Amino acid sequence: MADWNGEIASREEMRERKRRAALRVASRLFNEKGYHATSLDEIADRIGVTKTALYYYFRNKEELLYECIEVSLKAGERARVETEEAGPDAFDRFRAFYLAFLRHVIEDGGTYATLINIRALPASMQQQLVQRRETLRAHIQGLLDGAVAEGRLREVETESTALFLFAAVNWIMAYSLEQHGGRADPTITAETFLDQVLRGLESR
Repeated sequence: MADWNGEIASREEMRERKRRAALRVASRLFNEKGYHATSLDEIADRIGVTKTALYYYFRNKEELLYECIEVSLKAGERARVETEEAGPDAFDRFRAFYLAFLRHVIEDGGTYATLINIRALPASMQQQLVQRRETLRAHIQGLLDGAVAEGRLREVETESTALFLFAAVNWIMAYSLEQHGGRADPTITAETFLDQVLRGLESR
């Protein structure tokens, strides 16, 4: 089958683009109204397709929410891999990781990876998501512990700070969608937010 030198998207690429578009729309509705108050009919209507067409990509609303949450978790996991060699200093690794995490979440349009949303899923879906969320939170805490020990960050209670920073990833994504319709530059938005965070954390 001719691929027009890559100029024409393959059937698989088109399917993935449509699937990701559906996830972005569903994420926004879940964040605006809550999971239980959002119907598949409403999601399909916002996308501009029938509910039957939506079933081609997702078996049910639970799977759609699961995939939305996974987008955010994958963004954090990808950021962690990308920044493992960010430098010897914990502060530099924290800054690189958190900036990448923010940028990927904004780019990919994930939904809130909060326990409230995760708990809306069947128990069989919850365990892995909760563990992955905790792994990312613990990674942030470990970087904060190291940065405090280096003297780059002031003495803070790192467990609660890590929880705040994880929740803030969700908030900044929602803010980007609400204020800019997802059109803001992800890097600029992420850098601006991180700069404000560091103003409160850096040692004087």
